[in-house]
Amino acid sequence: MHEQNREVATKLGTATLLMFTLPIMSFYVSLHSIFPNKDDPTMWAGGVAVFFTNVIIAGYVISAFSEKNEDVDCGGDEAGPRVSSFKQRTD
Repeated sequence: MHEQNREVATKLGTATLLMFTLPIMSFYVSLHSIFPNKDDPTMWAGGVAVFFTNVIIAGYVISAFSEKNEDVDCGGDEAGPRVSSFKQRTD
């Protein structure tokens, strides 16, 4: 269980680090080396930064949905609250 929590934390930390650095770096790299001769290079560089932001978000979402779905275990405690699909209506 601890190994899975560590893996999730690593994925989140990596996505956070990429979200902070990659769009900013791509903005300045594209501003000065790819689009310097365009009429409005900041608009084009901003588009590149937005593209990379969306790539990071999509990668993290795909990664989150591809994780193994573990069954919820109540630990044998019958007195515990029932949630989600384990909840039964009493009305």
